[in-house]
Amino acid sequence: MRILILLSLIACILSAGCTKSNLAIQSPLSDPTKNFFITAFGASPSASDNAIFIQKTIDSCSKAGGGNVIVPAATFLSGPITLKSNINFYIAQGAILEALPYGVYPNSGDTTSISSFIYANGMSNVKVTGSGVIEGQGSAWWTAFKANTSIVRPTLIYFIKSKLTEVSGITLRNAPNVHISIERGCDSSIINGVTISSPSNSPNTDGIDTWSPNINITNCNISDGDDNIAIDNGSTNINVKGCTFGTGHGCSIGSFTEKVTYVTVDSCTFTKTTNGLHIKSARGRGGNVQYISYSNCVLTGVTNPIYLVAYYPSLPSSPTADTAQPINSTTPNYQHITFTNITITGSPNAGTIWGLPEQSINDVVFDNVKITATTGMKAYFLTGAIFKNGSTIKVTKGNAFTTYNATITGINLVTGLPQ
Repeated sequence: MRILILLSLIACILSAGCTKSNLAIQSPLSDPTKNFFITAFGASPSASDNAIFIQKTIDSCSKAGGGNVIVPAATFLSGPITLKSNINFYIAQGAILEALPYGVYPNSGDTTSISSFIYANGMSNVKVTGSGVIEGQGSAWWTAFKANTSIVRPTLIYFIKSKLTEVSGITLRNAPNVHISIERGCDSSIINGVTISSPSNSPNTDGIDTWSPNINITNCNISDGDDNIAIDNGSTNINVKGCTFGTGHGCSIGSFTEKVTYVTVDSCTFTKTTNGLHIKSARGRGGNVQYISYSNCVLTGVTNPIYLVAYYPSLPSSPTADTAQPINSTTPNYQHITFTNITITGSPNAGTIWGLPEQSINDVVFDNVKITATTGMKAYFLTGAIFKNGSTIKVTKGNAFTTYNATITGINLVTGLPQ
């Protein structure tokens, strides 16, 4: 499997003009004849903590060679649990698996370490599926964190150094921290048909974080208090398709951007999201971000619909307020970015593209992009931007662009019409 992935990626890189991969990622397998119900091992809706019973079910399933660990229809409280290889952790329709609340969850209030709620380390062929709910009970965690930002908080689903993983069908709500994290050392992951929901003011409640290669994220519905998706260091060959984004900070690359390449975002909708198509980084945490493709997306009422910035967490007061610094391996370097068949309406601005004085953002193509906004696009330290195939920016105030050290062709910088 790993050899096939490598050969496919090499072929893509060697192909002329390649901006994305169509790599098919294999779904993990599970034996439908091996079913282990957590209630058969002592789990009960009346128990104050079912972690020991759920873990016993997982361990027994693993000893039997794998299969399905089933959470049946009911509400079960639990502390953290650890998944093993060849297991489908199945949350049935009508089932709610609730994390223990703050104050009861192990190491609540600790400032050094805490266990994720559902965790897999060094495993393979692992699934979390079904149509039930994982409830994080995050409200008290968020209150505690706002009072002391040193407090560590658990992620709801956390995979590290694991391959052939899948999360599908389930609903995740109110994570204390991130909802799903595909961490370093993972390979070949699928996240499909997942609904993620937390309040818009809940701190750091990213929907999905990626730190590894070869990930398909499809048909998910995500509203939260931070990045809907955050694509970070080591994320190569990431495909996001058919997703719906509500509140949150958008489909983001960064802010850690070392070796982020071949990312596609296709056929997604954004409604009143803070940011839409978003790349963020900063000196000291940057690197090469290249071969990024956004296509067939609709953005409505998004505050910052196109937001490619080489600063984080804040921008300078103006493009002249910062001075060039030496370029090194952690300098943000964004290039080979395409926007195709994008429609943006109801935004207060047309977007921001802001590179560094020492490292411009380079080779950005707008192909049939239609933007309607109140004010125009800021383009600072941008080289080789091309607008084509009728791409337009229509604004109700001022010019279509404000520029500084930017080369843009194919569009009138005042009227926003093709030229």
